[in-house]
Amino acid sequence: MQVLYFNSFLRVFKKLPGPRQTQINNVIAGLVYCLENKTVVSSGIGLKKLSLRLWEVRAGIDLRVVFSIDSDALSLVFAGNHDEIRKYLKHNR
Repeated sequence: MQVLYFNSFLRVFKKLPGPRQTQINNVIAGLVYCLENKTVVSSGIGLKKLSLRLWEVRAGIDLRVVFSIDSDALSLVFAGNHDEIRKYLKHNR
């Protein structure tokens, strides 16, 4: 599965400290593994559907990643805390 990065995601990701980037990379790797192998995604990552095309997954207590899934690609859209995600979604519908 191909992982695509939106500019909105990269802008935030590059500003995060190394340990936070690692948290995001780990949760995305686990998600890709589950999607490729058609296994159940752990409930611990808090997978949640936000809209028709967008999903959210937790990468830590206060760090979330918004993404979309197509047949052969996982597109990372945005990362941030709960309030930042709500603000992003409000302005980018």
